[in-house]
Amino acid sequence: MSYSTAAAVYRGLRPVFNKMGSHPKINKNISPPRNAFPKSTSLQKVDPGYDEKEFKQILKSVIQSLRESKKRLEIEHEPQYLGTEPPLDGVATLNKKTGKYVLWATHEYRIWYFENKMKCQILTRYSDVIQVPKGHQFWYSITRDHPHQEYKTVEGFYEYIKAGPCYQPKYLNQPSPVKYITPWKKWEYVVWYWENKMGSKSYTEKELKDNFREFRTAMREHWTGAYSVMAKLNTCHWISSYDLAPYYLLLIIRTGLNPATVQNLDIDCIQPDPVDPTLNYINCTKYRAHKKGSTIPEERKNNDTWAVSIIERVINITSRIRPKGMKELWISNANNHKIPKPFSAGYFQAGVRRIFDKHPVFSSESGEKVKVHAKNIRPTIAWNEYLRTEDLQYLQTLLGHTKTSTTSEYLRRLNDPLFRARRAIHSEAMLLGLTGEDELAKQHLVKNDSIVIAKDEANGIFDGLLNHCKDPASSPIPGQRRGELCTASTDMCLGCQNLVITPEDIKKHFCYINFHDHLLATGEISEQEFDKAVSGKKHFWNEYILQKYPEYFVRELKAEAEASPIPIWDPKLYEDNK
Repeated sequence: MSYSTAAAVYRGLRPVFNKMGSHPKINKNISPPRNAFPKSTSLQKVDPGYDEKEFKQILKSVIQSLRESKKRLEIEHEPQYLGTEPPLDGVATLNKKTGKYVLWATHEYRIWYFENKMKCQILTRYSDVIQVPKGHQFWYSITRDHPHQEYKTVEGFYEYIKAGPCYQPKYLNQPSPVKYITPWKKWEYVVWYWENKMGSKSYTEKELKDNFREFRTAMREHWTGAYSVMAKLNTCHWISSYDLAPYYLLLIIRTGLNPATVQNLDIDCIQPDPVDPTLNYINCTKYRAHKKGSTIPEERKNNDTWAVSIIERVINITSRIRPKGMKELWISNANNHKIPKPFSAGYFQAGVRRIFDKHPVFSSESGEKVKVHAKNIRPTIAWNEYLRTEDLQYLQTLLGHTKTSTTSEYLRRLNDPLFRARRAIHSEAMLLGLTGEDELAKQHLVKNDSIVIAKDEANGIFDGLLNHCKDPASSPIPGQRRGELCTASTDMCLGCQNLVITPEDIKKHFCYINFHDHLLATGEISEQEFDKAVSGKKHFWNEYILQKYPEYFVRELKAEAEASPIPIWDPKLYEDNK
């Protein structure tokens, strides 16, 4: 076992020993040390989580699964046929002697047969009727097997329906009016029976066998089984880890809590804030640290995907199977023993796996299927929030850490291009002309003085195509050799920590943009080529560089770029040399 793995196992066991230590017969002096494996966290493998596109896919999959579970577990059935006569339209007539539904006993079917098979011919002799396909069944259904109360003979049938020259057909060239040979094949009748005979409730296999054998048999013969029918009716007796997994994942996403903390929640975790009664907080015990959860505003409960609402929904769902005294939030009765039990770690993992088997997530780089783990959501949230705010103290509060060093462990994606670009751009020393204090910055901002410095190699700044570089012989860009001058493209420079931005580079940027605007206007390049060359750079400069300079200063540089562009991007020189 590796050092970091042993530390993780030890941290998992320590709370168990602490709990045992509370027993009166245990020596209070026996206590496992808190830091038995120092620095073990820093030795763990870096877990980068998921990038923005993958995380959006994860959220979409969770929401889809949540909607499926909500439809089955949360939407109550609204009675449609309670207290009404059974809906038997289109069902064959019941033979009261045999208790079976018979097609030929149905008067409307006989009319349909007379019009479509007998072509409205009035045949009174048996020898003529049996010439028509199934004519003998028609004859004997009337005269012997299923006599009608209004007629007992074929002639009486013709007289009853008023067959003759003035007869008006009802079903000629139409489908048969009898669509179901048994009412159990008609969904409306199944719903009627469930509402009126079964009380709109879900039942176990034993309960169905003892009390509703007819329903159980019919569902097995004509549908896919009683359980699938009850699930279709939005009622379910069994609650599995798959059913509750989307609530579990969405709670992690909404709170930023680690999975172990969410797994250990109980049904009493939502408590009113003692200071402000309009607020609630989630009273959770953070795994290994025993910290309270953060306060959550009451009004956000109106949105059923906020943390408090998610917990309340899970409590309501599990209340139907929860035995008295069971406090764990996450319980299931879809197990071998069919009794309610708290989730184990394997339950959570199995539920998450099934969600993403049904709604897969694909890598934004390779396109291959990504194996999603709940434990990777927290570092993903931490990374995205840091990029959004660049506030380590805010991130520390969000994650519930006591030490900033613990928070920094979540920010180890140092090779991320955006992170590297942020490091370069937000270093004051790299943005010459911003501080307004050092002598070099003053030289840039003095009016009527040259604001363009071609080279400043004496101070370690080297001129590049679109920007300056502080160490071109020591490039961190892959493929560049140490000791040799960097030959990377300008797009790579925007993500390099050697990047240096000077006022000259801002003028270069505007010259570059103006030149490509000219090429597009004259039809030298297509819009697609223009976007490829310009759009990424414009976004990067507008969002991260130009905002750092005073507006008047940027305007001056933009005007100078238009008035006297550098030769390589001078539209006039380009046209003259064509």
